[in-house]
Amino acid sequence: MELFKNTQFLRLWGNQILLQTSFNMSNFTILLLIDQITSSRFAIAQFYAAMTLPSFLVGLFAGAIVDTSNRKWVILVSDAALAVLFASYALFTHNYWFLLAIAFLSSCVSQVFTPAESATIPNIVKKQELERANALFLFTGFGSVLLGYGLAGPVIQLFGGLEKYGDQSTFIIAAILTAIGFVLSSTLTLDSNGHRGFDPQLFSRTNKLTREVLHITRENIKILIPIIMLTLMQFCIGLMAILFIDFVKTYLRLPSTSTSYFLIIPLGFGLSIGVYLLNKLKEKVSKGYMIYLGALAFGLAMLFIGLGGYVTNSAGGIFFLRVITASGAVVAGISAVFIAVHSRTILQKNTPEKMLGRVFALVYASGSAVTPIPILLIALITEKVDVAIVFLVFGLIFALLAQAAKPVFLKNLS
Repeated sequence: MELFKNTQFLRLWGNQILLQTSFNMSNFTILLLIDQITSSRFAIAQFYAAMTLPSFLVGLFAGAIVDTSNRKWVILVSDAALAVLFASYALFTHNYWFLLAIAFLSSCVSQVFTPAESATIPNIVKKQELERANALFLFTGFGSVLLGYGLAGPVIQLFGGLEKYGDQSTFIIAAILTAIGFVLSSTLTLDSNGHRGFDPQLFSRTNKLTREVLHITRENIKILIPIIMLTLMQFCIGLMAILFIDFVKTYLRLPSTSTSYFLIIPLGFGLSIGVYLLNKLKEKVSKGYMIYLGALAFGLAMLFIGLGGYVTNSAGGIFFLRVITASGAVVAGISAVFIAVHSRTILQKNTPEKMLGRVFALVYASGSAVTPIPILLIALITEKVDVAIVFLVFGLIFALLAQAAKPVFLKNLS
């Protein structure tokens, strides 16, 4: 493949893999630390809110900032800032509020880095290779979550667990990997993009462009429904991250670090199966029906995980419950592919080219605006209600909603 002979692309791609893996490794370690410090699902939900709110606060302006700046320097400054922030985590591993503050700042930086990276791809890749390049970046974006989360647990255990140096080790490794990414980015050869500096009309122009994209979203149901589905997926992923840690400890009777083995790794396996099935079924089944199947299967997977936890009481049933839990995570991964890939494809086909960037920025911003409050409320509820019951009720509601929305999916997304 000619793309793999493009050293500019390989440097940018390598930086993405290193930075995103570091980011997710750090995030999962913080989830475990907060659970150890507070033993509160509401505290974990607060961390999730700290990570997602910057997308809403900064994301709407990030694209415009990137377009008025030297993109190479935006990437380099982002890499350097994130390396420092990851290293800072190691100094405050048992201070809950400092962990939240650093998480918020690192998320703010990532909101600028991501569009800068995406906008750089067309500058270093030939037009006929753009589709492959974007596919690789999308795949490694998913993969870095799985790799970062999957590595965090074993690394923590290797260095003595959370009680010794396991948490600090993951943060130091993340900082080193990001620093290597900085070195890769420094060798990029990019145009200065005019380097116009800060545009005094940036905010007023961004407000106008945002109003335009909100208008077309309201008017076109083939844009509105995919945005809703992608927002729901963000919500579900955040909810699973919060609930699974407690479920692993309470029902699977394992340390919280084992979440990697029962959520992250099976989820990655499910993503791989989902991509395979997608290629097999794309000519046979409509996109709307695939989205419906994904939503229904996700709801049923959560329902059976909750049901399994609720009915399993004897020690002999623990192994069976672990199998159900891992299988549910696999199904969730397959469902995520069906929903996310088809929703993105429908958006790309029905959105005017000049609005694509803003529409996808709206996807991330809407997810960040909508999901934190419900997740905080659910986390508060689970302080009083058994986590298995939450899985069961949430899965049942999600499956019923998917069934009710089936005619809408088939009519508008096929």
